[in-house]
Amino acid sequence: MVLMVKYNIFLKKGKCSRCRNSIVIQRKYSGEELCPKCFEDNIEKIIFKTISKYKMLKGNDKIIVAVSGGKDSLSLLYNLNEIQKKRFQSEPVIALTIDEGIVDYREKAIEKAKEFCNELKIEHKIVSFKEKIGYTLDEIINKKRDLPDYKYTCNYCATIRRRLLNDVAKELGGTVLAMGHNLTDMAETYLMNILYKRLHLIANQYPFKKESPKIKEFFIKKITPLMRIPEEEIFLYANIKEIQYYPSHCLYREKDPIIRKRVLDFIQECKQFSPEIEFNLLSGFLELSTVLYNQLEKGGYHSCQSCGYPCGDAQLCLYCQFLKEFNQ
Repeated sequence: MVLMVKYNIFLKKGKCSRCRNSIVIQRKYSGEELCPKCFEDNIEKIIFKTISKYKMLKGNDKIIVAVSGGKDSLSLLYNLNEIQKKRFQSEPVIALTIDEGIVDYREKAIEKAKEFCNELKIEHKIVSFKEKIGYTLDEIINKKRDLPDYKYTCNYCATIRRRLLNDVAKELGGTVLAMGHNLTDMAETYLMNILYKRLHLIANQYPFKKESPKIKEFFIKKITPLMRIPEEEIFLYANIKEIQYYPSHCLYREKDPIIRKRVLDFIQECKQFSPEIEFNLLSGFLELSTVLYNQLEKGGYHSCQSCGYPCGDAQLCLYCQFLKEFNQ
């Protein structure tokens, strides 16, 4: 029998694999059945073990958490705040939100982030595209959409958002930038990189890579503590914890026919027949990134003539290329 509880989650009658409670959530990829409390505890244990296994944090780290107001980032913020207080006892975490300027979407998500940070008494920094580059994302798309060199919205947004997260996290004195990428995100990104033969990106994502002092001057260390948890389990966890997150996806992601969304749809279809597929993709990524990191020749790079950041073979990094286009 399937029941609807106050968390808006479908549960069923059964026996919890740990405490023998009679209301359970079933994990199709493992066959395990957990009651909501044991499920919640298990998710938090996975997050902590992931941080420990991949050496994501040190005792003296100042943690900046990228917070959008969605289920992933708020679940991550809650857990890192608890871990910081109980385990590492380092400086308090800081939440960092980038306001891209998407009408009828971002302001609602930011409101959820504000409320959550106020509830937990966490410092919350909000930085907008408008104040940093002079344009909102909506303005950029209105300016570029009908031009021959137009790229899909996600290309502009991801490039600018990544730079602002990195730069502002450093300005805040952070040593680590925590991102809310879950297992589904990791599998999706890995499969995209395989499809486009982006071996250098897979190598660069090796979890234990050693950055050169020059790279460290520009880029803060990024960690992904949710990388071993499927998206639907973050959804369940956030609802069980009664975290008040903003539930909708970005409007542009829904409208633009980007390859990332098609890859995600393909993974979701595969999961219907092979529920463990995301874990297999993560395992493949970890193994291949290790091999590629150790075997691919470490190439040099140019410095961007505008901002000085590393930029491969180009004269301008992609961020500065975009800024130049916007101002033409």
